[in-house]
Amino acid sequence: MLNLLTAEKIKLVRSKKLWIVLGILSIFPILQVMNSKISVNNGAQLNQTIDTVINGATGILMMEKNGLTVLLVMSAFISFIIGEEFQKGTIRNALSLGRSRTYYYMTKLGVAALLTLVGVILMTVFGIIGFSVVFGFGEVAEISNYLWFAIKAFITLYFLILANVSIYVMISFLTKNSAVSLIWSFLYTIATGFGAGIFQQTEHFKQLTFWFTESFLFYSDFAKPVDIAKYPEMIVVSIITIVLTSIIGILLFKRTDIK
Repeated sequence: MLNLLTAEKIKLVRSKKLWIVLGILSIFPILQVMNSKISVNNGAQLNQTIDTVINGATGILMMEKNGLTVLLVMSAFISFIIGEEFQKGTIRNALSLGRSRTYYYMTKLGVAALLTLVGVILMTVFGIIGFSVVFGFGEVAEISNYLWFAIKAFITLYFLILANVSIYVMISFLTKNSAVSLIWSFLYTIATGFGAGIFQQTEHFKQLTFWFTESFLFYSDFAKPVDIAKYPEMIVVSIITIVLTSIIGILLFKRTDIK
């Protein structure tokens, strides 16, 4: 598996897709700082509940603020890097060397998870720095121990995003085509993300929506005590999603004919 990871590292470093992804995730916080500054100069007042990030301290919530952007960018990246392996036939090279399909699948998942981590770290760091410079570091309302809150918030948000990354990887291995994978990943993101808002208005289906991690990501305020108390639940649902999608993806991949 280490050899596969090394090979993936070499391919990624040479790929424009990697730098495009990191560039997009890095520039968004800067643009949002500028946009917030312009809004304040025009008389608007930033509100944490609405704007999510209003100072350096709340910059730890950049993943929440840009959740949809992160998911769409990662779904596109994953669709292309995995779909191209099938379309160009390069997947046969690794498998012909005796690499098991489980190792190959987990390598791709590991690469996607690592890139996601690097991307959201850059996004969060730039967000904290940018908003601190313009609006001051400040504080998060109702939070006494900021460091502990920041650690829990970052880990929870990362797991929520990683759960979706795992789903995108599974979809890409099932479709074996970049374009088809991109379409299905996009449809899944929209359906489970925005569709959950409709079902949350009903009494009987509201709780079911929280088996989809996007419901937490899109409809929670990660700075409010009531939602902070749900952090453990969010992580558990994320881990279950990662494990189940990985098992399903690997089992179906093993039965797939490689042409």
